[in-house]
Amino acid sequence: MTMTSANLKTNSTARKTDPRRQGATRERIVQRSILLFNRKGLRDVAIERIAADLKISPGNLTYHFPRKHQLIAAALSVMKDRIRTALERPTAVRSALDGAHYLVRLYRTLWDFRFFFNALTYVLADKRLRREYTEFRDWAIETIENDLNTLCEHGYFLPPVAPNTFPLLAENMWSLWLNWLRMQQILNPLAATPEDTALYDCALHNWSLCQPWMRLDFAQDLLQSFHELLPGELTAQGPMRARRSER
Repeated sequence: MTMTSANLKTNSTARKTDPRRQGATRERIVQRSILLFNRKGLRDVAIERIAADLKISPGNLTYHFPRKHQLIAAALSVMKDRIRTALERPTAVRSALDGAHYLVRLYRTLWDFRFFFNALTYVLADKRLRREYTEFRDWAIETIENDLNTLCEHGYFLPPVAPNTFPLLAENMWSLWLNWLRMQQILNPLAATPEDTALYDCALHNWSLCQPWMRLDFAQDLLQSFHELLPGELTAQGPMRARRSER
């Protein structure tokens, strides 16, 4: 049977309005954008570059995301889901090795969205993104604080002595993780995945921050667990030592 131009137009319209097709295209755009943002930097990746990489027209892309900040908001939604999953501990820590596994998985997840944290000044100029990020950051810090309280209840951490508090330590940990991402962008701008040395650098700085709060044997076991999980860490220099070596 011969297809008429009206039939072809109807089929084309049906394809465009198919929710499953539209959802798949939208997800593909978001996932590819995250990859390009990480590789090239959030500010340096234009809508046209993303469309060309996906082999679709810019018009097709802007049909789903008329403005770049709407695409960034979609990437932020993916990031929040992934980091929520990484931060919400499924079971209580039963050993230092459990804690090390948890933290390394979290560092890898943060790395997957480093483009966002490394461009906060640019991103947060948008009021909606600022509100969403601020709410998410506050939730993340509260979750870290709850984890610290749980570790204290199980005897792995010591109760804080005023003016120190677990909320303060949680905020410091969040700041440390974001600084690590920034330093990795400076030291290893072309790295697609974090090497053991980079992960160990974050783990060691996190351990150093928390060590005064930890029970001595737990602190030693946690550090040993990082050695076991990250066998390539022995050559790690860390951002501070790397900067000194460049002088």
